[in-house]
Amino acid sequence: MAFSVLPLINGCSENTETESSAMFRADEQRSGDFQVKGPQKKPEIIWRYHADVGASSSPVSSGNLLFSGRFDGLMLALNKMTGEEQWRFVTQAGIFSTPAVADEQIFFGSDDKNIYALNKFTGSFLWSFETQDKVFASPLVAKDRVFVGSLDHSFYALDRHSGDLKWQIKTGGQVDSSAAFADDKLYFGSDDGLLYAVTIDGEVLWTMDTGAAIDASPVVDQEDDMLYVGNDAGVLFAVDLQTGEPVWLFESGSRMFASPALKNQQIIFAATDGRVFALNKENGEPFWQFDAQATIFSSPAIAGEQIYIGAMDGYLYALDINNGEQKWRLDSGWAIFASPFVDNGVLYISSDDGDLLGLVDPSSPPLL
Repeated sequence: MAFSVLPLINGCSENTETESSAMFRADEQRSGDFQVKGPQKKPEIIWRYHADVGASSSPVSSGNLLFSGRFDGLMLALNKMTGEEQWRFVTQAGIFSTPAVADEQIFFGSDDKNIYALNKFTGSFLWSFETQDKVFASPLVAKDRVFVGSLDHSFYALDRHSGDLKWQIKTGGQVDSSAAFADDKLYFGSDDGLLYAVTIDGEVLWTMDTGAAIDASPVVDQEDDMLYVGNDAGVLFAVDLQTGEPVWLFESGSRMFASPALKNQQIIFAATDGRVFALNKENGEPFWQFDAQATIFSSPAIAGEQIYIGAMDGYLYALDINNGEQKWRLDSGWAIFASPFVDNGVLYISSDDGDLLGLVDPSSPPLL
């Protein structure tokens, strides 16, 4: 197990908080529903941190820290209420992988082919595991294991504490889809076009051929025993978790790079041509559609009755979840590739020019 990294510590946070976890798409099911309220009105910027380069890795907060991977290989930890840098860790290549946090550890992949585990409070190195290609996917942490795919066509299960390989599944394509988890089963897509259902011990239960590469993460609906995932051909599939058979599909006509979000009866997703859709999860019938008229790679984040989504025109859009109407939009100043993150009333976004922003509702700011 080889690595070559340089940790740089600046103003380390003390371990004074309770155990916490955070990850891409808000939870293990990758629902995209943060189950909190975010800014209802056009927000104010409470802080702006400018890094040397931008990020497609989405920001993630845990405790009093906000974590963000950057194109130049930095993993940054900021004070989430002030934006002050707490520590930084240097990898050998860019970080597109959104970090996952579990208790005192933070996990992420890098273009240097490694999966890393750090102490989240200090940024100190714990372990790394080397794959055979870049790691774009966001890790999922469950049952003391770290699950993540690599562009080397493999999906890995690693021991959370040591980084030792527990098992590996080889697919027919690059794996940059981040896995969803429910009932001790993992679900992820591959560029071979297949959706995989795998036990926590690495047994493949079923695969479903979607006909095109899958970059997006699936979202699991445990209540109805269903899964929803989009592919590069622009098709959203509703899949029976037990059989792996499609129940319905929706053709958007444009590539689906962003991951869908789920709340109540709605599946909400964006196509790269800028259209945002809300469908009835039971039959795939549309509820509403919004057109940002700009390319979208960012996945929608749900907070209360609002949906937040970034676009490559530099705007962050807030939509009413009930009808898709635009409530407000904020010009970040540069393209937004990463997905928003919401915590304690604060909305966090990262833009491609290097800026990280903390945003709050001007009429009801959170308690700092």
